[in-house]
Amino acid sequence: MSVSTNGSKQSALTLINASQIESEELTGLSDFEVNACKTILRWAQEFLCKPNPQLGREGPVCPFTQPSLHHRLFWLTVRRGSSIDLEESSQVVDAYRELFLELEPRTESDSLLKTILIVFPEVSAVTARTELEALQKKLKPDFVKRGLMLGQFYEGCPEPGLWNDSFHPLQSPLPLLAIRNMVPSDFPFLHGKRGNADMLIAYLNRFGKNIPREVKQLMVEALESSDLTLQPKESTNRER
Repeated sequence: MSVSTNGSKQSALTLINASQIESEELTGLSDFEVNACKTILRWAQEFLCKPNPQLGREGPVCPFTQPSLHHRLFWLTVRRGSSIDLEESSQVVDAYRELFLELEPRTESDSLLKTILIVFPEVSAVTARTELEALQKKLKPDFVKRGLMLGQFYEGCPEPGLWNDSFHPLQSPLPLLAIRNMVPSDFPFLHGKRGNADMLIAYLNRFGKNIPREVKQLMVEALESSDLTLQPKESTNRER
């Protein structure tokens, strides 16, 4: 699938559906890019779709991945280069964000299964720890405002799991960014060191009364630990 875009140094954005990878129906990609897609698909099937004894809860590491694959809503693309230019890559990832919003389904419950993985196969894990992290941190606030999440994955990613601090689920064989729709269980990613007040307000505006009981309990715990604030940065600046 190739879609023309503007505002990027690329003349087109290319998406490969996981079903194309499995059926070997790939055209216009180099062998290197095909192998990168196969590597990530295999990781998704063997890690994300499976339970893990260190996870801290029952079920697969990511409960959305297998349904996403089944409904053919699991998309990948490959970005070449051994480094990540912050400004250029920001434009490209923003373009994929807009493409994500245009992809069907848009409103049905199945839209929660839709994802785009932007894979950086030539970026080392060491480089990813600085450059991919910087890219994700720069773009995440705008994604959250649009009701989306942007996650960073790479070998050695230190981000702890939600249910077990010693489990590190954001590790992948190749560096990548994952675009998906926000869900109610994303609260822990939007406050404290992982977020800020603006992200939290966007979350509350989106889900309102539909916040699960277990997430409400996490909110109470965050309030009790003084790790939760709803004071946006702009308000703080005005008060100063």
